[in-house]
Amino acid sequence: MLNDNKTNKLRFILPKLLFVLVIWAVYQLPFWSMVDEQYNDHWRRQIAVTSQPDERILIIEIDEKSLTEMESVAGRWPWPRSVHAFLVEGLLAAESAAIVFDILFSERDIRREEFDQHFAEVVHQQPHIFYAATLLTDSSAQSAISLANLPNDFFTVKDESANPAPMGNFVLPWIIDANDWNIGLINFLADDDGKARRYPVTTSLGEWRIHSLPGKVVTFIKQQNKMLAQSPLPDTIHLKYKSTQRVFNSISYADARFLLDNRQQLDLFRDKIVLIGATATGLHDLRPSPIDNLYPATSIIATAIDNLLNEDHLVLVDRNYGLTFLFFFIILMWGIFYLLENYRSQILMSVTLLIVTAGSLLLISLQLSKADMLFPSASVFLVVLFSVISVILYRGFSEYLSKRHTLQTFSRFMDPVVVKQLIAEPQWQDKLANKSTEVSVLFSDIRGFTSLSEKRSAEQIIQILNDYFDLQVETVFKFSGTLDKFIGDAIMAFWGAPIEDKRHAVNAVNAALTMVDNLLRFRDSLPEELKSFDVGIGVHSGPAVVGMLGSSKRYDYTAIGDTVNLASRIEGVTKGVARVLISESTKALCGDAFEYQFKGEYAVKGREEKVKLFEPVRVT
Repeated sequence: MLNDNKTNKLRFILPKLLFVLVIWAVYQLPFWSMVDEQYNDHWRRQIAVTSQPDERILIIEIDEKSLTEMESVAGRWPWPRSVHAFLVEGLLAAESAAIVFDILFSERDIRREEFDQHFAEVVHQQPHIFYAATLLTDSSAQSAISLANLPNDFFTVKDESANPAPMGNFVLPWIIDANDWNIGLINFLADDDGKARRYPVTTSLGEWRIHSLPGKVVTFIKQQNKMLAQSPLPDTIHLKYKSTQRVFNSISYADARFLLDNRQQLDLFRDKIVLIGATATGLHDLRPSPIDNLYPATSIIATAIDNLLNEDHLVLVDRNYGLTFLFFFIILMWGIFYLLENYRSQILMSVTLLIVTAGSLLLISLQLSKADMLFPSASVFLVVLFSVISVILYRGFSEYLSKRHTLQTFSRFMDPVVVKQLIAEPQWQDKLANKSTEVSVLFSDIRGFTSLSEKRSAEQIIQILNDYFDLQVETVFKFSGTLDKFIGDAIMAFWGAPIEDKRHAVNAVNAALTMVDNLLRFRDSLPEELKSFDVGIGVHSGPAVVGMLGSSKRYDYTAIGDTVNLASRIEGVTKGVARVLISESTKALCGDAFEYQFKGEYAVKGREEKVKLFEPVRVT
């Protein structure tokens, strides 16, 4: 018994543990991270709408207007570096807080070396001018440079024992003196769909970390403003875009050059972090982002500077919180499936729970977005959906197997058409459960067949019996009865279970009378020497226990109790009295559905009082 309890507990717990492990494994798939990122783009845009950019950041755009208006003085792009030199001179005069070039000065202008020299002289020993560098992934031994040969403020050693310095293929501002290199990486960190949602404040190269251009600029500004008490810069940030438009203060390069050359409106540039970069479509310095599929890379750098300077970047909620929400839902779903055994009710409640889950996740995402936090709602909901579909399919398959087994089992006892109708009802399992109910039980036995069996072979006798039983079983099914069993050449059937039948007594008596008619017709079809057998049928109505009875290897749907025993005893009295005898309780339930002939009172085994018996006759 203890072993059975343990087995049952294991059968109950193990599938659920396995299901939890499967859900956990599914939730860990890297695929979901990108699903969450794409879903959260909606919230990124909503956050951007309510956010304002830092007024200290100014972008000087090399836009279409600048390319057109400056062609007469600077020629086609790329312009001579002296053009930038004049711009820098103006910004120095305007006392800009920082000058940041989102332009690579890696190739020397061999035809106009004097212009490169002019630029190098202007920027010499200017610590607040910053230059872009990139780290190429397709580095080769011929072009690689050791970090040890680059400025110390370009990198940080993760481990003091990390030696030797790694090699990397860098694009560097070779047109200026290496002693003036104030450089940072502008490597673009794209997600799998190519969009810029994150920015690498540092980039790992072996055990070394290389600083980004925004990180260098912000560190310098904080030092200048004595803000070092603030939190150290993170390695990577999730960009918080400011508005869905390019709303950083900006000015066309051509207009800036005019104002600075003429020393006009210098307050526009004073104390500003001035970022110089290409925004013209033709210069191809555009990147896909959650805000715009063609977003200027310079604006992405400006966003990173803004986020780092104000410590105002987005935070992704740990996915474990999503896992907690997911497991809470699974427990809730199990509770629902446990309380609601009906499959249709389970589906309806699961759909309702899915709607509630979607609403809850939407509300959570909304509230967290107000605090610049992004919740993994999409992956949680989709895994929840996967869980619901999996459980519903599993339950549906189990329901199908259960119904198929029930159909196969009960089709032996009832009309298959009735069984199909029964299992199609919502609470069909309740009707098939073991229970005590009011039934009418019929016993039918062939009289004199034993002597007749001596006149035919065993095969012939079995065939005659099978033909006879076919007629009688068809009659039981016709009147909505349940065939209990064959006992030799006897038949036991009952009415009132598993389908409730208020007319169970009437149907049982009608079946008994029709079985007599069947006997007479069947007997006429037999040879003369086999026509002498007869039938006795007893019917009694009362309470009985009905359900599946037997061993684990073989069981049947049957009725047991005193009502069954008395019906069998009444059948035994029929010999020499009447073909069909019914009890007083059956007669009372039938009412005026038949006419009755009183056949007397009889003592039966197991009863102290005599039993009044009646022969039913159809009303003419």
